Amino acid sequence: MKRLVMFLSILLTLFIIYYDLKTGTLPEQVIPVSARTKETIATDMIEYKTVTVQPGETVMSITGDDMSTRRIINDFERLNPNVKARYIRAGVTYKFPVYPEKKR
Repeated sequence: MKRLVMFLSILLTLFIIYYDLKTGTLPEQVIPVSARTKETIATDMIEYKTVTVQPGETVMSITGDDMSTRRIINDFERLNPNVKARYIRAGVTYKFPVYPEKKR
């Protein structure tokens, strides 16, 4: 009888370990700390303003033309994950990068 209880205890322990490794016990909505840190760092380094886009406006017309086009697009897409700069929509609010003015 003692052997049977020990055998069942070992099987139960192995099943718990298998289930935890295979399925996990944390909910899927939890964002890993490293992902949150990278996102926070990416948005903290870029100053931005929140703007609701009007019909006919583009990323370049809102941010200005004095910076590199590639840099503006990259910064916009970092501030707005899953949004491409060429596909912004009127009436939607986005974060637009703000750059310090050059001294002339």
